[in-house]
Amino acid sequence: MSPKKDSNRIYEMLAKRGLAEPVEPEVEYTSDIEPDDSARQTSEEEAMRRFFEDASVPAQQEAMPKTDSAAIGGGYWGVGETADPSEGLDTLFDVGQIYKKFGMPLNGVDTIYLIEEYIATLPDSLPAEMRRAIVLKIVSASGFNFDRLLNDGIDRVTKLNDYSASFASRTDELVAESQNEIESLTRRIEQIKERINERKNLHKRQFLAIESEAQRLKEVLDFITK
Repeated sequence: MSPKKDSNRIYEMLAKRGLAEPVEPEVEYTSDIEPDDSARQTSEEEAMRRFFEDASVPAQQEAMPKTDSAAIGGGYWGVGETADPSEGLDTLFDVGQIYKKFGMPLNGVDTIYLIEEYIATLPDSLPAEMRRAIVLKIVSASGFNFDRLLNDGIDRVTKLNDYSASFASRTDELVAESQNEIESLTRRIEQIKERINERKNLHKRQFLAIESEAQRLKEVLDFITK
């Protein structure tokens, strides 16, 4: 399968998950239309040859035991802890803890991170299209299930988005509760202020009544004693 067909298939899988905009199918060019196709193929093969001659690559591949993806099956949901939508929503989780929450491995084979490691070993000077084609060929030559690796990446993005949405919903809930509490306290404060003002007014009226009576009696006493 050509690199363009592989790229189209990737975008189609991402579009089905709502993670990319659908793309129009590209026309498959023939060698008559693209006379330099064979030269590009030669360049890709030469780049792959240099890639596999790199001493670090075989050692890296040997350190990653191949896994029979068919023996695992069913994705990673349920492998490990059971995801509780409300768990951890009041705590700061790093990405690793979020993955653990959903029972997803943090790294290793059969994950999107394998592709990331392959990408990192390629020189940045290569064109993006050529690097993409080389990575696809390396994954295929290494015996890994490309669809499984791609789905792992899609599932991770989906779960991260789901967790982010749940976290945002929890934030909105707590903010609303706090706002209601503030409004309740504000009403209570206004009631207390009103009680204070009522007491001050009562005190003033009582003082004036007492002062008026005291002044009246004082005048009577002064008249008698003089």
